[in-house]
Amino acid sequence: MKRSRYATPIFIIGTYDEEGNPNAVNAILGEMSCSDPQHISISIKETTSTHKNILDKEAFTVNIPSQTYIDETGHLMTECGKNEDKFDSTGLTPVKSELVDAPYIQEFPLALECKLVDTTQSGLCTCFIGKVLDAKWIEV
Repeated sequence: MKRSRYATPIFIIGTYDEEGNPNAVNAILGEMSCSDPQHISISIKETTSTHKNILDKEAFTVNIPSQTYIDETGHLMTECGKNEDKFDSTGLTPVKSELVDAPYIQEFPLALECKLVDTTQSGLCTCFIGKVLDAKWIEV
């Protein structure tokens, strides 16, 4: 198998826990899975807070950072949301979506607000399919 020579965007998934606390994590796998209506699929390990949050709230956001936030993005991947407030530790700002029960990240230029429509188990991960209700393009 050959590796892709093309860069793929980093997807940062935004969710709220059962107490309304925001969380964010890198999704290693994700892609647009339908164009009409727009759907996106992301894969998340069952052991994460994000996995539980998506199932509980039936919502998530997909945030795409600019290169300016590469250090913060790396921190979101290495730290556990159960142990710390990732927004507090990175200085990123969660913004409550008006359409879904999940936060998007103010500093990132693109945010997709998604309603969970389906799940599929795939090895250690669950593939979550979300219908994109809105896309926010933020000038940074």
